[in-house]
Amino acid sequence: MVDGLHVSGCLHAAAPWANLTGAPLCALEHLQALRPYFDDVCLVLPDAGDLEGRAAAAQIPVWRSPLVFRGLRAGGAGRFVRGLGPVVRSRWAYVRGLVRRLRKKPGLLHVHSRAPHLPYALLAGWLARAPVVVTIHEPWTGGAEDWFDALLIRWFAARTVFPAAAVAAAYPAFLRRHAVLARYFSTPPPALPPSASADRPRIGLPARLGRRKGVDVFLDVCRRLREGGVAFEAWMGGGGWESEEARQSASDFLARHGLSTMVADMDLVPSLEPLYARTDVVVLPSRRDPLPRVVMEAMVRGIPVVASRVDGIPEMVADGETGFLVEPEDAAGFAAATARLLADPELRARLGAAGRERARQLFSQDAYVAAMLELYRGLPLPRRAAGEGGAA
Repeated sequence: MVDGLHVSGCLHAAAPWANLTGAPLCALEHLQALRPYFDDVCLVLPDAGDLEGRAAAAQIPVWRSPLVFRGLRAGGAGRFVRGLGPVVRSRWAYVRGLVRRLRKKPGLLHVHSRAPHLPYALLAGWLARAPVVVTIHEPWTGGAEDWFDALLIRWFAARTVFPAAAVAAAYPAFLRRHAVLARYFSTPPPALPPSASADRPRIGLPARLGRRKGVDVFLDVCRRLREGGVAFEAWMGGGGWESEEARQSASDFLARHGLSTMVADMDLVPSLEPLYARTDVVVLPSRRDPLPRVVMEAMVRGIPVVASRVDGIPEMVADGETGFLVEPEDAAGFAAATARLLADPELRARLGAAGRERARQLFSQDAYVAAMLELYRGLPLPRRAAGEGGAA
């Protein structure tokens, strides 16, 4: 536990979704790590999902107000008019309810991600006169939505948190002036019984399956490995498919190239632990990825990583020391690096051990908590010295 600040109030963390993907899990773990420094904590959710079960198991209170999405940008004027009412009412209910929550349990609102909940959480914090901090989990693309979000954060948030230096560098200077860098942290993995040894080494793509995470590149890597005579098994999944179209396209690719019995589509899984336990190499050919949790999780578990040289990933993976970095879209490069690891168990063990040590240094919970407490010290919060009574 880090000594110092204790807040006589509630730390609210607003998650973008209630699933078990990166930003929602970060919001929950943020509360777990910082709970000793606040009188109370609360996870704010815009929908129902598996994250609620995780929060209940961790004894983290949840406040939920569903945001309705009706696809107003598609379907014509009729659909727009019919769907507008429920959408507007859901957003007003979220803002109004969160304002009441923040006034009833004053303290701090920490918003995770620039997802669709962002403007409503920011508005609620402003109306409740609660200090607001935003952790940005998305890369900068320079589009209109990026600029809109950046301006909202500048106007309504007191501070911004970036997970990687490369991500921060891409954002406008007016956000960086009031920002801190704080890498996510990873707790030690749970102890699992040893998995049965496999006849062939296994590679895995733990991700929300779609174009951004490079599932098409991963499939091409599997094709190249098979055609090159490399013995392997593979799986992909964890966060589910982005769309039914993407799932069907992958299924067609597997069937067309004779990979259906070699590559398992795990789709949505409640826990990646059993899959990590049977994985020799994690392959993540993301096109954009600020600081992917799965790279951190693989490193903590001593699994070497082959990942894209993009955004914050080079700050995680030491090329040639804990894994390999490859240019995005370079399926041949990914296949060559993966084949090298699959053919050399000693290399896998050496890079995996180095990755575990690097993760211990980079992704420290104590370092994360210290960075957050230092940030919170600059905000107008009710506070007392740690240990001066009250619920902690």
